[in-house]
Amino acid sequence: MQRLLITAFIFFIGSYSFSQNVLLSEDFENSSLPPEWSQYTLSNDGGWINGNNEDLQSEWWTIQANGNFIATNDDACDCDKSKDYLILPLLDLSSVDYAIMSFSTFFSGETFQGSTELATVEYAFANGEPLEELEWTVLDEISGNGNSDETVWGSETINLSSLAGNNNVLLAFRYNDGGGWMFGWAIDNVLVYEPIGLNAELTQINVPLNFAQGTDVDIEGVVTNTGADMIESFDILWSLGGSVAYSATFEDLNLGSGEVYSFTHPDILSSSYMGVYNLDVTITNVNGLDDDNLTDNTLYADLLAFQFGNIDVEKYQREYIYFNPFEDENTPLVFVCHGYTGSAEGIMNYSGFNQLALQYGFAVCYPQGIEDSYGNTFFNVGYDFQNNETVDDVAFLETLINEFSSDNDIDHEKVFCTGMSNGGDFCYLLACEASELFLGVASVSGMIMEDILENCNPSQTVGILEIHGTNDNITYYDGDYFNADGWGSYPSIPETIEFFTDMYTIDIESSGTLPNLSTNDGSTISFEKYGNNISCSKVWLYTVIGGGHDWPGAFGNMDINASEEAWLFFQDLCQESLQIEEPINNLNHRILKKVDALGREVKHSSQQILFQIYDDGSVEKKFILE
Repeated sequence: MQRLLITAFIFFIGSYSFSQNVLLSEDFENSSLPPEWSQYTLSNDGGWINGNNEDLQSEWWTIQANGNFIATNDDACDCDKSKDYLILPLLDLSSVDYAIMSFSTFFSGETFQGSTELATVEYAFANGEPLEELEWTVLDEISGNGNSDETVWGSETINLSSLAGNNNVLLAFRYNDGGGWMFGWAIDNVLVYEPIGLNAELTQINVPLNFAQGTDVDIEGVVTNTGADMIESFDILWSLGGSVAYSATFEDLNLGSGEVYSFTHPDILSSSYMGVYNLDVTITNVNGLDDDNLTDNTLYADLLAFQFGNIDVEKYQREYIYFNPFEDENTPLVFVCHGYTGSAEGIMNYSGFNQLALQYGFAVCYPQGIEDSYGNTFFNVGYDFQNNETVDDVAFLETLINEFSSDNDIDHEKVFCTGMSNGGDFCYLLACEASELFLGVASVSGMIMEDILENCNPSQTVGILEIHGTNDNITYYDGDYFNADGWGSYPSIPETIEFFTDMYTIDIESSGTLPNLSTNDGSTISFEKYGNNISCSKVWLYTVIGGGHDWPGAFGNMDINASEEAWLFFQDLCQESLQIEEPINNLNHRILKKVDALGREVKHSSQQILFQIYDDGSVEKKFILE
């Protein structure tokens, strides 16, 4: 189920804190099902589970952060989720004339491979029956956006007046996977209340988290009438950090209790510079008055403006995204490279490197691979099916380094690269062929092609971090010596690490297991860290036991944030890299004999792993395909 996930917009959702007659309130901040809540499911994964986005998301269903919430994930289990009921505590509405339920929701309602997922709010009247025997009736169907790639948190408000007067009301959120392998549904901030007085709540603002410098950004959002009085009008004001405020009046609304209004402010945000925009949006002057609760009238968002660029490299015009909000000279630079068929914007959105750049003080560039003969974007590392491709991506990054450091904005001594899958493979190519340019690389779910390994002649050491899942079904942890998958031959991940530790002449300094912070992701992480006391050379391996072809922290394993781990590794590297006077493959020595993995001397070297023993006592491992 290969589906590219890109979340381009972020919805900032308010919390409920007004002085109404609250009948039920739940924010799911605890780690288990709340007291008196219940569930009924046919699935084998526990159904609805509490946690945060890192705990509950999966490879193809990435959930936008929203604190702790509750979710059911069909992508992770691909099991029977046709009747996943999350049931609220019993409600007594016998003395209530009018009630509203509001909640935050993350749901796409996508159709995939002939199946469509459904999300409904249903009710039943409890008379002592077991949960599986209750007769449920649909109260409302939740509409998704139809595209899991662009799903964001939203809000829903449901009128419960048809249930008023009953003392045995059960409400439930039902997820139905339609019999297919779908995504899921996440719920947060459930509130059942009897509306009182005049109150307009700024429920959410909908703005892009990252956008290109020069873009005109619409300020959009949702207002909910959480009071009892009809709302006829209000003003929406927005400003950047409390500077000049832009105000607009919205009139003739006739917004009843529990109803929502989606607005677009007529004044746009013009992004004239690259950097951070501190946006605040406020609702005021409701029906010409201050409403009864001012605490839910304002929301804030930090938006990041990046630069789209292009540059001529050899016979190609290459594209990239660049984010450097700092005016300081000599800022470190991190390249972040997408996977095969991926995009610069895609990995920018899911890796979160712009936010890390702000936090730690570095610039970040996302190069865009060009299309191969199959129409798929890539970085050229010499895949077996791409032997006619001639684009030089090493030259592309070298040109970008020169471009960014021409005015001393970038410290050319602190340049790093990380990448996912094909982007991780590219990291190894840079470590071997551009060691004078890169202080460190971090490959996530990547590998080193055998041809690159055989010709790896760095002039100095490059710090190497590999983060890799043992169950990776794209880039095998155990390697692919005989090119079964068509990418070309490549060694196992442990053998790759051994190759570089032998080259750098470094030993293991520490090993162990990282804390299993997310018990729902089906994986844990062990680590091996190599180095020595006389040089800055470092090689680290994070093995994600049970992990797949993932970027931990965005999808797959949630014990670490791969992006932050990469930067912390880079930050720890010192600059006095060990100079390699005689590259490992250019030594002037003679082969005495060849032996196999069992120490038996061999004369023929077809399709096996061999050890070449030289007359100077050195030994070199070879992966022979002929």
